[in-house]
Amino acid sequence: MDNQRIYLPPEWSNEERMRVLMGPMPPSLDTVATTGRLTFWTAAVHQWCSTMKKLTFTLQDCLFAFTRGTQQPRSLPDVLLHMYRTGEVVPLDELYLGERNEESWIGWGLRIFISSPSRFAWRKAKDVLGMNNIQGKVFVNVKVLQEMCEYVSKAYWESLSNEMNFSPAPLSLASLYQRVRHCVSSADDLRLVVESLTYHGRATTVIHKDTIFVKFAMVGDTKKPVITKMELAMEDLQSAQCSLESNILKLNAEISCLHSQVMSALKDKMKTKALSFLRKKKRTEKSLETQMKALENVASCQLQLQEAQINKQVIGAFRTGVEAIRASVIGNHSPDRVAETMDDLQEVLGDVEDVGSLIASGVSPPGTVIDDDDLTEELNQLLMQNQNTIDQSLSDRMQGLELPDVPRNNPLSSLTDLPRSEYSPP
Repeated sequence: MDNQRIYLPPEWSNEERMRVLMGPMPPSLDTVATTGRLTFWTAAVHQWCSTMKKLTFTLQDCLFAFTRGTQQPRSLPDVLLHMYRTGEVVPLDELYLGERNEESWIGWGLRIFISSPSRFAWRKAKDVLGMNNIQGKVFVNVKVLQEMCEYVSKAYWESLSNEMNFSPAPLSLASLYQRVRHCVSSADDLRLVVESLTYHGRATTVIHKDTIFVKFAMVGDTKKPVITKMELAMEDLQSAQCSLESNILKLNAEISCLHSQVMSALKDKMKTKALSFLRKKKRTEKSLETQMKALENVASCQLQLQEAQINKQVIGAFRTGVEAIRASVIGNHSPDRVAETMDDLQEVLGDVEDVGSLIASGVSPPGTVIDDDDLTEELNQLLMQNQNTIDQSLSDRMQGLELPDVPRNNPLSSLTDLPRSEYSPP
């Protein structure tokens, strides 16, 4: 039996240690032993609930889980009372669940300054009077509840990512259980998880046609989700579509079976029986035709709802854009103000251009302004003087050269008397 109880602490096999721990709670004066006993069994209860996905339990469940042979831990009632006082476990009837109502300032003050202190004082009074009877009470492990809330949320978003669908839509509690059944031990535990998520604003629920629908808030969204009538209508259409598709499959199978029966009766020369099967087959075919038309109508209605939802989103985006544009032209961004700004800009650009022209013209010391015409005339004189110098130098070099006389005869005429080579051209 102990091999199946994987939640048991490591000290479970230590006979001497467990003989002490299975005993009653030490006297209150022995604080060291009391603290050790409370620490051990508190950790053991948390480990049991977490390993076995035990969200709710009673004292009897706890005693049975930690039965050792014929002995049960005698200090567990005191341990559960301690966990109740510290808020680690909460009775199911005291747990805050479900939709949180809008609270006024007066209601908030009553809850903070009257209700909560009164509840705390009454709990302490029951402890003093010995009236805190935990027999038969159903406790909720708060730590495990928080863990399950995280696991369920994570599993839900992972299931959406696998379907390539990132927009949360309402789904029934039964459908949600099929998606996250590996995170909880039962559908009742899932309902507690959903109600806890709803209380903390991470989900919302609504009862529609005797079915609980759940919608999760987007990750990181602080606003509580809302289930709209359009979303519920889409759920109804999807449910009708599934029902019609299932009926169509059954009718097709029935038609095939009736056709086989007709052929078998004809083969056995049972004309009356074959006629009966054929008549039933015709009625089934008409029913199939009706179901097919209904399925087409459902699909058409779904498309219209999707288009209406998209149009609503687009109109909302347009409205946001219009408000942003309107806000941008209020006050200093009015048309007159913009025109004045553009005039100022044009004037500044003109000033910048003038400044650039002045900078490009250069800076000359006083009394050194030179006329450009005088500079041009002096430059031409220098060019002429340089050209004359080049011509004189070339003339001086040409005077020392002795050139041969110009030949009077053709120099190639003397080559006609030489013998031709076999490689010479003809």
